[in-house]
Amino acid sequence: MVAGNRYQLKLRTEAREGAQPTREEWIEDESCRRTYYAVYIFFGMLTLTFNHTPAMSFDEFDNLELPSSESMWNLDVTDDEAWRRSLASSTPLTVREAHDCLFQGEQTRYSAFATRVLINALFLQVWNHKRSFEALQDVVTEYKLRLALETWESSLEVCEPETIVVPLSTPQKGHPLIFNSMAVYRNTRARLEVDLKSIQEALRYHSSYEVAAAMTVAREKVKRSQEMNKVIQSCFECIEIAAVQGINWVAKTSATNWSVEHPLCGLDLMVILSLWLYRLEHDEEPASEAEMAIYNKVRNLFDDDAVDAFGKLSSTVARVWGNILDGVVVWG
Repeated sequence: MVAGNRYQLKLRTEAREGAQPTREEWIEDESCRRTYYAVYIFFGMLTLTFNHTPAMSFDEFDNLELPSSESMWNLDVTDDEAWRRSLASSTPLTVREAHDCLFQGEQTRYSAFATRVLINALFLQVWNHKRSFEALQDVVTEYKLRLALETWESSLEVCEPETIVVPLSTPQKGHPLIFNSMAVYRNTRARLEVDLKSIQEALRYHSSYEVAAAMTVAREKVKRSQEMNKVIQSCFECIEIAAVQGINWVAKTSATNWSVEHPLCGLDLMVILSLWLYRLEHDEEPASEAEMAIYNKVRNLFDDDAVDAFGKLSSTVARVWGNILDGVVVWG
């Protein structure tokens, strides 16, 4: 159905021969694009959760325009002339154009929905890269992906200003789609540095013994380096959102007004954070100044009663996040 709509969109666009669409035609085209991107994002979440091979290739989007801004989508025009002026003032980008800008380190302006589409594309590229035979030696691709992710984050500063009322019970200050996109961004940054495939595979079978064994083996994959410190900072930001809002409040209420991205993306980050904290607490090599700064920030999120009986922060983080996931059926 989605592929058929994409083909119909192509036929309608070609039939206009470069002429601007009417308001009704544009709404039909934009609805088709948004549906297509929503399915693309859904498949991306399936890949993130179950490691399924992506069902849609990025090449399918080469010349497809990114989703418009909310103000353009909700525009209330009274006549055709006003619509033509509004359409002429907008500068739509194709997915390929925006994607190329990210890999060239150029800040790019697009909508909040487009932000979510592009981080989905970058996540799938990282996923594919980590499963290629050349991944261990291909430092150039990793550098390019890291640059694209950094540019994506910096492009949030110039994102289209969207008009939307955000509920007071949510922790984000901006658009909810950007809040959700940041969860995927943190997960993508982490996966670029750490491949937790063995743990992800064990989690699928719900065996606590297999998960524990996989985590023990994967401990050495969590290196102690400057790049890893950036990943751990992202892990800290993830759990900080819940800690500042209130762990119990998040566990009991947030499943109804936060998106599914947060528990799914946060799980990987908490596994990495727990393993990193374990290494810091047990390695013979002393912690660096930067590592201790992050360690203390994580420690300050919890009061003394929350830290486990042995004073180990690694097990505390795992237990607290597990309690959040166990809070309601929707999270777990």
